[in-house]
Amino acid sequence: MIAFNKTIAYTKTWKHTLWIALLVGAILPLLLITLEPFDTSNSFSYKHLRLAGYAICIVLPILVVHPFENYVYKRQVNRWFVLSEFLYILVTLFLIFVCCFFYHFYVVSGASTLNTSYIWGFIGTFGLPFTPIIVPLWLYLRSKYGVIEVPLQDKKNVIVEKSITIQGESKSETLTILESDFIYAQSQQNYVEVFYLTKDGVQQKMFRSTLSNIIKQLPNAWQVHRSYLVNLDYLTAVEGNARKRFMKISHIEDSIPISQKYYAALFKRLSNSSQDLQD
Repeated sequence: MIAFNKTIAYTKTWKHTLWIALLVGAILPLLLITLEPFDTSNSFSYKHLRLAGYAICIVLPILVVHPFENYVYKRQVNRWFVLSEFLYILVTLFLIFVCCFFYHFYVVSGASTLNTSYIWGFIGTFGLPFTPIIVPLWLYLRSKYGVIEVPLQDKKNVIVEKSITIQGESKSETLTILESDFIYAQSQQNYVEVFYLTKDGVQQKMFRSTLSNIIKQLPNAWQVHRSYLVNLDYLTAVEGNARKRFMKISHIEDSIPISQKYYAALFKRLSNSSQDLQD
């Protein structure tokens, strides 16, 4: 059974939405021109140009609906669910069918009289056959360019700041910081580089150690990759798709990779955090 309350990635920016609309919009004219289904092989003036116009019927509804989906996204505290995606696709797809219907009768067919009662027949014979081709690509692109936003912890509400001491293999390799100031650690062969926040900005310190040893000293940190350990309080977004995922962390420009091995546990943690935020 589909978990409709499951949090998924959301395409928030206009740039990515426009890019997705253009890519999805190009599919329908391409199929009509190359495959010539539904008697589109009939000759009429400016045939390819008119068929290419169907792209507008896809691009326009996607762009028109985007402000409304952004509104819903904000109302849901910057979260997007499977149910939200399902309703978005359903509504936008219907608007695409309607646009194609009017475009077909006025521009392609050149009909002088229009009977709107034909719209359901048009959707059944023209719209639905292309749905299994267009919708999977559409969903894939939205997932690829979407992100899962994670709210930063409000440190003003933290009453007790716990200090921790990170120890390397050498006794001279020590670092004492507030646990909340730890950002992330990256292992490189026999060394681990620890990044932490100070009043002067982000600092880093190299330890001769293994990541597993550092993990024992940072019980609240999360391992997201065989080479990375992070403080989820600094996590701002998760990007990518099932093949390759990354996370964005505040104060750090570079993205941190997420291994498939660790993603399931991380996703469960993020979903629980989202539910706690809603409550």
